[in-house]
Amino acid sequence: MSWGLANLQHAMREPGCPICRLQREAEKRYLDNLLWENVNDPATREQWAAGLGFCARHAWQLQRLEAQRYGDGLGNALLYEDLLQRVILALEALAQEAVGDPPLLHQRLARSFKRSFLPHANASDPLPGLQGRQRCRVCRLGEDTAQAYGEWLIEGLGEADVRASYEASDGLCLPHLRMALGRARVRAPEVFGWLAGDAARRLQRLLGDLREYIRKHDWNYRDETMRPEERQAWIRSVAFFTGEVENDDSVDDRSG
Repeated sequence: MSWGLANLQHAMREPGCPICRLQREAEKRYLDNLLWENVNDPATREQWAAGLGFCARHAWQLQRLEAQRYGDGLGNALLYEDLLQRVILALEALAQEAVGDPPLLHQRLARSFKRSFLPHANASDPLPGLQGRQRCRVCRLGEDTAQAYGEWLIEGLGEADVRASYEASDGLCLPHLRMALGRARVRAPEVFGWLAGDAARRLQRLLGDLREYIRKHDWNYRDETMRPEERQAWIRSVAFFTGEVENDDSVDDRSG
């Protein structure tokens, strides 16, 4: 059994979409390593600058991670010190452009961003230096991880023991189900049919639990006991349609 498939089967024993779990773990490892040893790495700094930092979700995840683990924000401070200097240079260049000194714009931006990330300043980018040239590095890493595990899953679902593990799991969220079905339709038609049927059966059960959750909120049925599966049905519905994110101070995850 491959390393990836073994990880998948392990993740299937935990609550929620197994690919979401593995994707979150890969993203967290990247952020851990960034804070522990890569804050001052030049290549990492340039990737960070190329996106003007991370997306909002991963930027705040990095902030929380450092505050919880190290009790301060030194790694974040070093990264943002670098980024602020670059943006200040870009803004100063734009200010000079406004008073009629266009050559200075390119010179300043060339100093603040490597050529590979900011090849030129032209009319297609009216505010050069203020827009990231790449998507969030952590998002891209997470998506690559999910795609790799999707391939392993399709390969593994051809085996009886992996199917049994998958049936006992919570199954895939819709974004990862769509990805897996897209791959299986071309590469493994039999797996495609099985996976689609399994998902339909799961959603029928979820629909039943959701309807009971709604019904038991009616005053006429208020004395009926609500099963844990019913109490969690609305949360499970959100998780199916959107995928799952790292727990923070938001709504109850699965505890009912």
